[in-house]
Amino acid sequence: MAMSLSDAVPRLSRVRLSLPRPTLLLLLGFAILIALSAVALSLVNRSQEDATRVAHTLRVMNAISQIQVLIRRTESAERGYLISGAPGFLRFYEVSKAQTGPTLDELAELTQDNPVQQARIAEARQLLEARLASYEKSIALHKSGDTEGALADIRNDRTEGAMSRLGTILVDMKATETALLDERAEASRDSSVWLIAVSIAGLGAVFCLGILALAINRRGILALEAAQQELEAANSGLEKRVAERTADLKEANDEIQSFAYIVSHDLRSPLVNIMGFTSEIEAMRGELFDRLARLREAAGEDPAADGEMSSDFDEALGFIKTSINRMDRLIHAILALSREGRKEFVPMDLDVERLVAGIRDSMAHQLAEANAEIHIGKLPQVQSDRLALEQIFTNLLDNALKYRRDGVPARVEVSAVDTPGFVTFVVKDNGRGIEAKDQGRVFELFRRSGRQDRPGEGIGLAHVRALVRRMGGLISLESALGEGSTFRVTLPRRLPTETGHKDNG
Repeated sequence: MAMSLSDAVPRLSRVRLSLPRPTLLLLLGFAILIALSAVALSLVNRSQEDATRVAHTLRVMNAISQIQVLIRRTESAERGYLISGAPGFLRFYEVSKAQTGPTLDELAELTQDNPVQQARIAEARQLLEARLASYEKSIALHKSGDTEGALADIRNDRTEGAMSRLGTILVDMKATETALLDERAEASRDSSVWLIAVSIAGLGAVFCLGILALAINRRGILALEAAQQELEAANSGLEKRVAERTADLKEANDEIQSFAYIVSHDLRSPLVNIMGFTSEIEAMRGELFDRLARLREAAGEDPAADGEMSSDFDEALGFIKTSINRMDRLIHAILALSREGRKEFVPMDLDVERLVAGIRDSMAHQLAEANAEIHIGKLPQVQSDRLALEQIFTNLLDNALKYRRDGVPARVEVSAVDTPGFVTFVVKDNGRGIEAKDQGRVFELFRRSGRQDRPGEGIGLAHVRALVRRMGGLISLESALGEGSTFRVTLPRRLPTETGHKDNG
């Protein structure tokens, strides 16, 4: 039944108008990625600030511990000298005493922003000076020969109460800093968790945008196929109008291909940023746990106490890195498909039998490892694109070897059925086979069937089908689970001129 102009034109218009706007989608994608990048950058800065605060608190606690150690050293050295008179104790006393003042000054400088700690340091300084003055007095008595007077001064120890107060002050200071350390460490962990969440959200956005771009591309191709079928059924009087509409659809398809390429290409930039942020988190993680371990070791605690938290941190980072690597592979696949979709074919005279034999020879090592055979029947000559045919047969043969049955030597047969104007190439194997419910899905992008025990992203057969369609052909599949699969690729004997420019060289 002939199709009128009023029927054909509205249907084509509806097909075109129903397609999403690539520019709007691209702007939306950029807006989402910019927002995620800004949030991630803010969280990285906050994490760095939290880490700086944690490090500062650790320095304060370390200075307090040093003061405590120096007080014990000076007291021990002073008593050792008064009891034994050994010059070594006196030298040890002088060294410890000389370090006490600068350490206390450092502690005062580190706690300038804390009035409570400053008041404690001022009180501690007075008590410490009184204690050191008592030590100097006892040492002077011993040097003058009044050993009994020096020892009596030890026994009286009039500054014992002051030392108890000094110890209490230092313990209180350390308790305050410990509370600050817990608070700041918690803030740092919260920042890290949020950064991880934003990174995962960014990966999810990249993935969704990539899938949406592919969906738009597929929808455009389907729309183009529907338009071509309508054109074939239209009356000869509609050829001009149909040709115009076909040109519009091809332009839309080219725009979608270009959009898929732009989105996939530009998504790599935020992915690189996420990689960099993850590396910064990993670097900060090492520094933080190293300092925590040193602090625990200095405090006499088990450095392995933070092992569980460190393991959780490493597990989260490992998950992010795995997701980043997978996202990078997917973006690479989208870029590759987009490039193939825009490439022009170069028709030339080809001996397909020789071409397939060359592919088989390149797989010699793979065939030997799998104990497999590829038998090539009589294949005709065609006028087509060499690279496209190589990609089609390479994918089909590689899949036949990859998905062979365990314990069964793989056997692949390549033959052809010659008909006027077309050649049907048949690739038959004795591999695992494909379930009936999955036979249509294996040609879809990123879809695989059966056991997922072989490497791959699910783009090989999708690429083959896209090439075959662009060359004006068809591909079909017959398969039985556990028996093998047969792929039939029907291509024009001469590549249509509209799919590429002529090349007789």
